[in-house]
Amino acid sequence: MGHSPITVDWLDKVTDDIDLRKSHANTLTDQLVHRAHWLENKDRDLIIATFRDGQSANLIAHRLAQDPRHIRRRIKRLVHRLNDPRVAYVVEHSEAWTRSKRAIAQSLFIQGRSIREVTESLGVSFYSVRKHREAINAMSQANAQANSRSSKLRAWR
Repeated sequence: MGHSPITVDWLDKVTDDIDLRKSHANTLTDQLVHRAHWLENKDRDLIIATFRDGQSANLIAHRLAQDPRHIRRRIKRLVHRLNDPRVAYVVEHSEAWTRSKRAIAQSLFIQGRSIREVTESLGVSFYSVRKHREAINAMSQANAQANSRSSKLRAWR
């Protein structure tokens, strides 16, 4: 008696739309593209072109008539800034702050300007900008520590 071999494996029915490798929506690149809307237009366009559209720095540099090294450095700085927990903290909490504190925080952390640039663009003192930066750094750090403690407590339950 011959048994007919089973020729169809259940894995053969797995399609690309349920492939687990493709189901992770919260990858680093997805997060960067999502956070790009926090940036000014030219920076947002650069992040989207790179991480959503898959364009190379060389292609972007050619299109913008700039040096590819300059574009790569800019992308690296933007990625570093978008991954900075202080930036996420400013975005999440700045609506509750005074107008001046919100403007300083957005200029420093989200737009990546220096203290000197912020003082010139907003017409506030260097001392004021520095004090706001220190306060936001401290609040962001305290928030991160509180979140870390609460996640450790949840892990023990």
